[in-house]
Amino acid sequence: MGFFLLLPVMFLTEGGMFTTFLDKLATSSDLRFNLVMSGLCFYIYNELATMTLKVTGPVTASVANTAKRVIVMVYMAAVTGKALTEEQKIGAGVAICGVLLYSVIDDLLKSKKTKLS
Repeated sequence: MGFFLLLPVMFLTEGGMFTTFLDKLATSSDLRFNLVMSGLCFYIYNELATMTLKVTGPVTASVANTAKRVIVMVYMAAVTGKALTEEQKIGAGVAICGVLLYSVIDDLLKSKKTKLS
């Protein structure tokens, strides 16, 4: 449904480049391969996210997703050698502390629930 709703917006903003895109799509095997792989990876990511959500619950999945984003950001900074900005460092620190705090509180509540049972 979202695809059809955004189709007019795409043609209004990028319509002039659509024929160029079709020409490149017809001539570039790399572009076709990358489009298919991008779609496939996104589909697999969504399937895994749905499976994780069914097993863990929405809050845990959200916390894990936040942790994943921070890990990817720090990893890419280390691999590329690009220094993180102050805002990125503060954001990563807040996210890591939040995930740690959630994990500690979750463990405490689980152990308390086990003792009451």
